[in-house]
Amino acid sequence: MRNTRFLVLALLLTSLPLVGCSKKNPTSPLAGTAGDPSQVLSTLAAAPSAVEDGLADAPTVASFDGTTGMLAAIQPLRFWRHITHVERTFDVVFNDTVTATVTIHKTLTGTFNILVSPTALGNMVSADSALTVVQKPLEDHWTRLVLLKKVAKDDDDEGDDDAVTHHGDSGWRVAATSGVDVKSAGVTTQIMSVRVQSGPIDTTITDPLAFRMLRKVLHFSPDTTVTVTVTTSRNNDIVVFQRGERRTRLTNNGDNTYSGTWRTGYFFRGLSHFGVNALSNGTLFDDQAPYDSEQWLFPFTLEPENMCAQYLP
Repeated sequence: MRNTRFLVLALLLTSLPLVGCSKKNPTSPLAGTAGDPSQVLSTLAAAPSAVEDGLADAPTVASFDGTTGMLAAIQPLRFWRHITHVERTFDVVFNDTVTATVTIHKTLTGTFNILVSPTALGNMVSADSALTVVQKPLEDHWTRLVLLKKVAKDDDDEGDDDAVTHHGDSGWRVAATSGVDVKSAGVTTQIMSVRVQSGPIDTTITDPLAFRMLRKVLHFSPDTTVTVTVTTSRNNDIVVFQRGERRTRLTNNGDNTYSGTWRTGYFFRGLSHFGVNALSNGTLFDDQAPYDSEQWLFPFTLEPENMCAQYLP
């Protein structure tokens, strides 16, 4: 399924007039193919891990392990997203003849689904027979920035005796990527910061769309514990950690912060992603309240520091 997603992305990127738009900086003297957006987008198609996060549109089910008492309108057992349509646009801005910034937008539509516990008291109603699914309309707006540089062969191949520059290679390479910010339509939920701690790493992120050079993305040791602390604008949000097929509710500390830990795993090549999702209390505990959500998603690597690519692909 993951390969299919990447193939679709590649096809979309190579069909630029159908899916996106481009802009040229009018103050930059462009010549030749330096300002050709199709070359920039074809480079993105060859580096899907710097573009796709694999989390925002995943149908992964999250189990809910807590209640809010009898006053809640509904008691959720599980929840998940069902994305039925995705629209992408790519805004390419050439900062100069060797640097381009691509802003990627996606609009994801579908439903937010909540498996609800039976509300009947006692043993008069079978739990299985009383389970229902509450569906709320979902419209998420996804944003990511990618920085590309046009590199000379000597720079691109430095330190790699086996590197080959293929005939027709445009020279564009992904040099940096931001995280991802996903907000629901009409969002009121707000993530203020995410603190990440693991060994010598102790960093607080306040802007998910800030660029990180590829060699400066979050780098964790294999099979190590990472502590995540999320600050939101409210003390009753539901905040969930996201990584691969894992969706785990973070502990509410009662002071607008939510925390938890996870293990990184042992090995993978290139970039992967983890993230956090803050949902309003009403999203899960009130069947009449709208879906209200914000997600911050971040790239990271487990590769040794000297193996992290300076450019992709």
